[in-house]
Amino acid sequence: MKLILAAIAMAALWGCSNSSSPVDPNRRDDPDIVDPDTTKKDTTPDPAFVQNDDEWTGFYKEDGYEALRKLAYPSKTEMGTSYLVKFIVTDFNSDSAVVHFMNTKLRPLHYDFARSVLHDPSSLSEFEKEAYYDTAKNTVAGTLVYYAALDSMVALTFFPTDCISPKQVAAVQQLIESRMLFLASGGSKNRLFYMPSGSAAEKAAAEHETEFKKANVPVYTHAQLFGDISLQIMNTGTAYGTLVKLTAAELDTAIVSSHDILILETLPAEIPLVAATISKDAQTPLSHVNLAAKARKTPNIAFNGNDLPDSLLALCGKLVKLEAKGNSYTVTAATLEEAQAFWKKNARKPITLTYDLSDSGLVDFADLNFNSSKSVGVKAANLAELHKLLPENSPDGFAVPFYHYSHFMNYAQVTEELCEKSFSDCIKEGRASGICTQVKNACMEQLAEPAEAESSKGTASLRSYIAGMIARDDFAADTRLREAVLDNIRYLFKHIPVDKDFGDALDAKVRKLYGDAGVRLRSSTNSEDLSDFNGAGLYKSVKATTREKDLPSDEIRKVWASVWSFKAFEERSLWNIDHMSVQMAVAVHEAFPDEVANGVIITQNIADYSVAGIYANIQLGETSITNPEGGERPEILSIIPSAGLGVQSVLLQHSTLSPDALILTDDEINELYRAVQMIQNYFAGLYREHPDAFALDIEFKVMGPERKLVYKQVRPYVM
Repeated sequence: MKLILAAIAMAALWGCSNSSSPVDPNRRDDPDIVDPDTTKKDTTPDPAFVQNDDEWTGFYKEDGYEALRKLAYPSKTEMGTSYLVKFIVTDFNSDSAVVHFMNTKLRPLHYDFARSVLHDPSSLSEFEKEAYYDTAKNTVAGTLVYYAALDSMVALTFFPTDCISPKQVAAVQQLIESRMLFLASGGSKNRLFYMPSGSAAEKAAAEHETEFKKANVPVYTHAQLFGDISLQIMNTGTAYGTLVKLTAAELDTAIVSSHDILILETLPAEIPLVAATISKDAQTPLSHVNLAAKARKTPNIAFNGNDLPDSLLALCGKLVKLEAKGNSYTVTAATLEEAQAFWKKNARKPITLTYDLSDSGLVDFADLNFNSSKSVGVKAANLAELHKLLPENSPDGFAVPFYHYSHFMNYAQVTEELCEKSFSDCIKEGRASGICTQVKNACMEQLAEPAEAESSKGTASLRSYIAGMIARDDFAADTRLREAVLDNIRYLFKHIPVDKDFGDALDAKVRKLYGDAGVRLRSSTNSEDLSDFNGAGLYKSVKATTREKDLPSDEIRKVWASVWSFKAFEERSLWNIDHMSVQMAVAVHEAFPDEVANGVIITQNIADYSVAGIYANIQLGETSITNPEGGERPEILSIIPSAGLGVQSVLLQHSTLSPDALILTDDEINELYRAVQMIQNYFAGLYREHPDAFALDIEFKVMGPERKLVYKQVRPYVM
């Protein structure tokens, strides 16, 4: 797949050109309107198809979809697993045109197949010019995409930069459909349909809609396909757990664990650690629910707004086994013995995180680099690198290294008075008095015999206190007690003052750099933004000012405390991470005022891996993309390279806040694409990866009346 993306990306270097030979107006490469009479000629298949390890020239009726899958390269999409089969049509302008269905698993590149199997003597540039960029074509190259979720439909598509005309598309469709005898040649089901791969191709298809209908060529856009999907397999896998149905409001107060499978009517603002998720609402790959599922490697499916099946609801409250495959799922009743065997088999090896506590200053981004992540976390280090690359379009600031969190853990003292105050807070927040009493008693027990020789009876350092509390047997066994103990720990963080010298230095630095402007204090731990675990949404970021009520020296304790949130603790427990090895740094920069729009970019086209480009979720104002509180859906685009210097956008979904127009202008989309390519290439070097071999997750904002694009976060995307 990496080779496919690299080859497609070369397409932007070419423009469409006419062959030097004269064009016969009756030939199939004529770029005028579709002529149903001419598109139907030469569609009779050979008496016997070639079917070998390199290629097939056709499929018999009994071959069916399974034979197509055997040649295909499987690819995960929002519509479940798709199967990509590339093809080449040779002698397109003759009566003896041949369709070569490539063994795409074996040879994913058109040119590789043409050279190795068809013995084409052309150079790469000569082949690409003939197959993709000449308007007078005698060789055609394209891709079939089988979406198993689309009721036995196969898409015919071409590279976005292919200079193929509507008339040529119709001719190719007729040729291929006649050589796939298990497909129907009429009606609306079991068909080969044309799927335009970019905005230019969609516009041409719309202009020739009538002619395509006359030629019996079904045409569907990406957006139309997404709207027809009743089931989204967002993340595959197997899980055992109790099936629990909750509303988003109920989930706010419910205590669930990795032994529960959630059915959600609406998408919640946050998703706790659970064995699997099933939502009635549609999802996008960048929703927090799906990002969490991918990071946890747990199943996640969505019914795209459709009613939940009665067969699923009938199992609520029971222990079940959920299997989510490429295009389907099953939920069946399970025994406790089966579940326990699965949980034991899938337990992870212990992980102790590494860190460097040698840097005790407040370090400017200018003095940080990629390797500084060992002392300030990946988020802060990557922000510093991003500012070096795009100084006018990214925030500048400084980092509060791990040292200060670790030092606070050592000098902060837990007292009996704090145990009592934490008890009152526990009751105030609505927990059962019995649970709160258990936490208070445990708190007092930890202070009765302090672990450190220098501590007096009735006090303990925050570090030793936490280590003792999380090692208790009842903490591990009782989920509700565990949640309350972690709340107690966060209370202590927020109510023990920081060292005065550190606090004064932090407030003074913010005042010097930003004056009265608001700043963001952003979490940057050693347990997030990693290549195999992004920790999205686990830790807290806050606003602060130099006013007395929200000084950075006070607010930073909220960020530190979020290390011990219930969801973060449970998430790390799933990965068997040593909690005491977690360190929290903080990235500090000016807050973003006057936000016109916000977005998230994945630097690969995860909607369709067969086409190079990037994937974007965009929303108006500050409305969250990953955690929409009112069920708002973002705009979804694939932005793909186009012939010449520009790009095309493939609309997959309009924003519910902007249902009739794109949020970004064409110029802004072009600017966004160019910046993302710069970021991708720059960070590929830092991560020592080929730019086509990995993906980044980039957050951006559109700021103020001048609509300035600002990039605020870069981290690896967990594929």
